[in-house]
Amino acid sequence: MTNDRPNLDPIAAAMEWVTKITTVGLEMVLPAVGGAFLDKRLSTNYWALVGLGFGVVFGIWHLLQMTKATRPNGGNKGPSGGSTSE
Repeated sequence: MTNDRPNLDPIAAAMEWVTKITTVGLEMVLPAVGGAFLDKRLSTNYWALVGLGFGVVFGIWHLLQMTKATRPNGGNKGPSGGSTSE
């Protein structure tokens, strides 16, 4: 995926990142809330923990996917961690 977007207004870029961060936060929290609801409804004690674990893993995965897509030059780095173009 290439990043062929025109330069955005700083406010538009900030709003884009606020949306991304809010999305990741909700992805992490809502499964735990759903699990807590199931725990209360079914008289169990583990669905909130399962939801929290799933939400954190999925949220971090999604965050990594978003940041990888926004890195300049596709995020290519050499073995020393520096840029490959010299």
